[in-house]
Amino acid sequence: MCGIVGRISADAQGGALDLDAIRHRGPDDRGQQQVGSALLGFTRLSIIDLGGGAQPMTSADGGATIVFNGEIYNYRELRGELDARGFAFVTNSDTEVILGAYLTWGVEGLARLRGMYSLALADRRSGETVLARDPFGIKPLFYHEGAGRVLFASETAALIGLLDGVPEIDRTSVLETLFHRYPIGDHTLYKGIKRLEPGVAMIVSPAGQVRRKQFASLTEAVERERKAGNRHDPGAVRERVADTVAHHAIADVPLGCFLSGGLDSSIVAWQLAQIASEPVRAYSVSFASTASERSELPYARSVAEQIGAELIEVSVSGVDFADLAPRLSGTLNGPFPDPADVAMLKMSLAAAQDVKVVLSGEGADEAFAGYPKYAFDRYARFVPPGLSKVLPLAKLGRAGIALEALGESDRTHRWMCWFQNADVPQGLLESLIADGAAPARAANWVRDRVASYPADWSDLQRMQVLDLEAWLPNNLLHRGDYTTMQASLEQRVPFLDKNFTPWAIALPDRAKLQRWRGKHALRQAFAGRLPPAVLARPKSGFRLPLGEWLTTPGPLHAMLNDLLLDPNARLRGLMDRSELHGVVSPSQLASTRGAKLAWTVLSLELWLRSLP
Repeated sequence: MCGIVGRISADAQGGALDLDAIRHRGPDDRGQQQVGSALLGFTRLSIIDLGGGAQPMTSADGGATIVFNGEIYNYRELRGELDARGFAFVTNSDTEVILGAYLTWGVEGLARLRGMYSLALADRRSGETVLARDPFGIKPLFYHEGAGRVLFASETAALIGLLDGVPEIDRTSVLETLFHRYPIGDHTLYKGIKRLEPGVAMIVSPAGQVRRKQFASLTEAVERERKAGNRHDPGAVRERVADTVAHHAIADVPLGCFLSGGLDSSIVAWQLAQIASEPVRAYSVSFASTASERSELPYARSVAEQIGAELIEVSVSGVDFADLAPRLSGTLNGPFPDPADVAMLKMSLAAAQDVKVVLSGEGADEAFAGYPKYAFDRYARFVPPGLSKVLPLAKLGRAGIALEALGESDRTHRWMCWFQNADVPQGLLESLIADGAAPARAANWVRDRVASYPADWSDLQRMQVLDLEAWLPNNLLHRGDYTTMQASLEQRVPFLDKNFTPWAIALPDRAKLQRWRGKHALRQAFAGRLPPAVLARPKSGFRLPLGEWLTTPGPLHAMLNDLLLDPNARLRGLMDRSELHGVVSPSQLASTRGAKLAWTVLSLELWLRSLP
């Protein structure tokens, strides 16, 4: 895993690239090269072919040059196929295999790659430059198009460094981040900066003309699996899991895993232990708090003991939150309003002391219907609409969120309700809308996506694919990439794999949902292999004692009050004084929802202060 940045311009003007902006993504090596109209920049975190994988890399025949962020897990198989066709290799890297696939099969050859990637490839034959992103959007790629040039980077701050100044804020994206937790579609927090959509190649001509080509479609992949009618008995599930974990464990450096004690990360850790030659290094978070009932450590410890893993417990405190929050949200890459990201960053920094790669369980909830909403949604027809008008749903916690969503008769709005934040201050929302934010943009995007799915899919399959196309690439995967790469650590997600995920989505609903519980096929497959308590655990979000830390005198409590109650707070332009005081009031912080709201507002303030 690495970082890429570059400029495509017909006049090849603009000077050298500032690679320091992405040095944390690749501290081992760096390089940049002008290839026709494209200036390609790269920083390397060496994982495969440590001595021979330097980039930018040019094919042996000089046909193309590439910078590439990610890993290709089937590069050995593809290399054998390309060898048989006479393609000349001079390294043992997966990077050179991408060059071979492109030069042999064109942009369509990217669909053969099994892995995570964002890349920029300059075709010396045609003069075109190709930007592309993997089908799940695991690796980010941001771009700006205009004034006869295309700029791109792995992170928005690095891209902004190529512009003449910081772009105007996209207030609709800010609204979506507050309400839905992320900007929808290809939008970002800045006008004129987009994210390349998963499975899409952007092809830039020497003259700067741009066209797009979708080379991989999750919908089409699911359809192929549905027609194939593959097995889903416990043995078949274990075979699939074994295959994807084995491929994701390919590396020439030490690797480990994140282990929360939940089903998904436990399966990854168990499978990794089956193929490891020494005890697996597993990393888990603990909290410096009196609220010990929140800890997931007992589950993680039981799994580690059963599989013989070395469990490294990383303690996270309110002081860590105060120290690390500015690193996450106080830059042009922010804000990161989910408090779990701070814990992830602290754990990543600890893991990076021992390993360069970690495997994690992201994607299993979407692939196997693990979120409670998937089970609840089947009962929407039994809940009368408008329930929130007659019952105090806000006081019912998670049950209230479920009832409010189920009471929404419009399918698109209902599916958007499940993950939305209903506690955003009304004054903040009204200010953003008054400044031009368009609340309907998100709903329109979701409605269009859902309408594109095959008519004979179940609602469950539609929800799963929608989450894979929106929630994961724009939220969970974006956050996971940023927090781990801040520590120069590569995160791999074996449940998101071209040979695995479409198969899981295509399974019959009954293989995923049984009564009120998801991931049925996974639980069956790993019964007897994991501790019973782990198999029986209901889905639980990442819980931490945020309210306690925000209200206890100390650095975090001081940061919250100093920033939000500052007369010069940037948010004063969007919220009035009484609303900001309400956010930090002890009664508000005493609830989980109130504490999360305060953290969201604090993250927004930190980001706004990074802007000129």
